[in-house]
Amino acid sequence: MQPNPWDDGEVSNQDSAIAGDVHTGATIHNHSHGVQPTSAAPHPASQVIPHDSLIVGVPQNITPHMGQQIVYLQQQSSAPKVIGIFVIIWGAISFVGALLSFLPVEDPMTGEELVIPTSVILVDVLHSVVIGSMSILGGYWMTQYQKKGIHLVLFSLILSYVLTLLSVFLGGDGGLGELLGSDSAVFTLIAVTQGICSVICGLIVAIPLMTASHGLDNSSLF
Repeated sequence: MQPNPWDDGEVSNQDSAIAGDVHTGATIHNHSHGVQPTSAAPHPASQVIPHDSLIVGVPQNITPHMGQQIVYLQQQSSAPKVIGIFVIIWGAISFVGALLSFLPVEDPMTGEELVIPTSVILVDVLHSVVIGSMSILGGYWMTQYQKKGIHLVLFSLILSYVLTLLSVFLGGDGGLGELLGSDSAVFTLIAVTQGICSVICGLIVAIPLMTASHGLDNSSLF
């Protein structure tokens, strides 16, 4: 040990470096055998995140790779099933109309029994059976979310309108001709009222086609 030139009892910097820790770059040499060296803190970049760690953040947008397709699932609408059930009920009531065609009809003014032509009875029975069958089948297809069921019901509405006008033209006006005094007025009145009812029923049946999440298949009647 060299003496301090100032002779004040202090040890020079060179001796203190030898007596203590020797720093050479990033390596620390500890000459003290009585104290165990402490390990340095790991670099933040070298830390390993455990698998069960919770990563909190905002997820980024998922970009599909080439050749992959993302399918967005939507909840099926209950409109086809509900409307299909009402159509089935309406078709069942139409069958009852076939039995009513054989019942006597009375004049609304005099109360006398009207003579119904056989052709009118045949058209009314055909109307009830055909339209009832088409409505029940179309309503069942609607409850199964088949688009062809809606097509069949819409076609049955058009056919029902035509058969109704045919029945009135053959004389099945139910006594309205005697009440209004003109067959042409009866035909016009029934044509307008029946047309309005058919349009309203058609719009109700077509509701599943207007919703965004109807869930119908791609089947078609035509």
